[in-house]
Order: sequence, then structure tokens, then C-alpha cells
Amino acid sequence: MGDDSLISNSSARRRWRLLQVESSLACNLRCVMCPWSETRHRLSHPQHMSQEVWSALRPYLPEISSVDFTGGGEPLLQPRLVEWVSDAHKAGCETGVLTNGLLLDAETSGALIRAGIDWICVSIDAATADLYEEIRQGSDFERVGQNLSTLVELRRGRLPKIMMNFVLMSINVHHVEDIIRLAARLGADQVNFKQCDVIRGEQGKGLGLFSSQETRGVRRLMRTVAQARKLARKLNIKTTAFAFTPEELPVCSQDPRDAVFIRHDGSVAPCINLAIGGPTTFLGREVIMPTVHYGRLPEDNLPDLWEEETCRFYRDRFHQRVERHTRATMESLAKSSFGRQRILQTARDAMPEAPEGCKVCHYLYDI
Repeated sequence: MGDDSLISNSSARRRWRLLQVESSLACNLRCVMCPWSETRHRLSHPQHMSQEVWSALRPYLPEISSVDFTGGGEPLLQPRLVEWVSDAHKAGCETGVLTNGLLLDAETSGALIRAGIDWICVSIDAATADLYEEIRQGSDFERVGQNLSTLVELRRGRLPKIMMNFVLMSINVHHVEDIIRLAARLGADQVNFKQCDVIRGEQGKGLGLFSSQETRGVRRLMRTVAQARKLARKLNIKTTAFAFTPEELPVCSQDPRDAVFIRHDGSVAPCINLAIGGPTTFLGREVIMPTVHYGRLPEDNLPDLWEEETCRFYRDRFHQRVERHTRATMESLAKSSFGRQRILQTARDAMPEAPEGCKVCHYLYDI
């Protein structure tokens, strides 16, 4: 989620590019597309990460470039969040958090800024109160907007970078240009257009706008988002967006070659999708996302888990995929008769198969 340009040259040479820390699985909202609501309701134990788990991570912060304190819940519910951001900042890590923004009042914003946070992203999926509060049930559109404006006023120069996340769904896609205007009005730097790509059971099912093929409807959606991004450029708002149709990548943006996800209970996994498995939908097919854990903190330590057999498998497999994809692409480019589609297909065919969970994860297909 963070901007790689925020990471210093020295920290970029650290052992781990990213540590994603689920500081809390608890949440104060009931969002219609949330894939983790059932997981949350099934748990009887505390849903905040403990100080013991964080203390097990803290010695390795000087070896980590970036720490994202976001997981399946609302990180601002974590009582020690500011303290942990400060720990990571003092160790030279880039730090950031994705929040629903309801608790991001002036006191909390000021504390996070003083702790040295580099980026804050606020989820806002509609440009009007009625639709926003229909999607993010239990929230308050006016309060979140005011909180974001206050954050902009309090920040020092251009830090923290302030972003807005917008999850694309049929009920809100007509708001994509208005959300750009809202971002400009509130003073945000960037809007991220995200697909409703993570599904568990019925949660989020059928809400995604992507498709296995480029249909007329998909092309219309692509034009809609393109127009919004064009408006954003005029208003000096940066944007990011995912694809609407799948194209297999050598490795997804989560990239377990140099990153790990830490659940609130200390379980260590390649990413959030594999940390919490279960029934899911992949491009219209009903499949099971496996649960993959390397081990658990504080019983284990991070360097040992990094050398654990399953972790090495994920790292090695993606190293192989990237290497073979790159080699096949370069060889195809040397043959001037190859068109783009043939080059891409040749590179995909050259890669070894993705790990089980990754094969049915939208992230690997840039969705």
C-alpha cells in the first residue's frame, strides 16, 4: 500500500521488504463486502495483537524496510498502535495503515504523525453519505470526511501521504469520478481503485466487477475508470487500479519472496489470503483457499520461520517463476516475428505452476 519512494536506499537493502502486521482483527463497522466478518464472529479469544507478539518482532525491525499495520480488522482499535508505529519508525522502517477513518480524530492523527507514520489510507467507497453508509454500515460519512480533512491540516509537509481506498462494486461504480472530486476537496494525495477480490463464503460473493473475459460490460467499466483517472490527473490526484480481466503474473504484489503476514494471534503466513483460508470464489468457480502458516510468534522466531520448509517453498517457487518468465520474455523479444500476445503466452508457459492457494487467488492475476 505504501509508496516505495518513501523507503530510503539503506532500508531497501534490508532482509525483508514488507512486514504486514494485523494489529487487530476486531472492527467497529459492518461492511457489506468484508470477507472477514464470519471469521471475526467465530473467534472467542482476543482479536487484538498482543504485546508479546509485537515484542517478538521488534528485534528484527532494523532488517525490515516497511511495516504495514493493516490486516482483516480496524487497526485504530489496537491500543498500542501509536507506540508500535513509533518503534518501527525509530528502526528506520516505512510505516503505514489502512483504516475506515471513523476513529481517526485530531488526537489520534496527531499522535500517529508524531510517531512518524509515512502513509495513511482511508476507505471511502462512495461520494455521498447515503450510499457510503449503506456500504460501510455503522460509519458516519461526515465524520470520516472531517477526520481526513483534519489529518491533512495536521500533517508536516507531504507526510504522511494520504490516500483513499475505493472498492469497486455495481452499487458504487457510478461514483468513481465523484470520489476523485471528493479526494481533491478533502486534500488527499491519491485514490486507489480496488476490485472486490477477496471472498470467503458468501461474504463479498457476486460483488466483484471483474470477469474472466473482456465483455462489452467490462469494456464499459474500463472506460468509466479511465475517465475518472483522467479527471484525477487534471486535479493532481494520483490513482492506482487493478485489471478487470485476468492476466497471470509471475508473482503477485504481495510477493512472499521478501514479505510475510503476521496474524493478530502471531501466526506467520505468506499473505493475508493464505493466512485465513476457507471457501472462496475464483473467477466464478467455487474453490477452497488453503490456510498456510509457517509457524507462530512468540513461540518461534522470525528468522527461523523464514528458513522453514513451507516458507522456502513459496520463496523458491516464485523466484523460479520470475526468472523463467523474464528469460522467456527476453528470448521472445529477440525474435522480431513474435507479437505481444505470443510473447506473453510463451512467458507464462515457461513458468512452473504457482503454489496451490496462489493458483486460485485473484492477486496473481492482477485483479
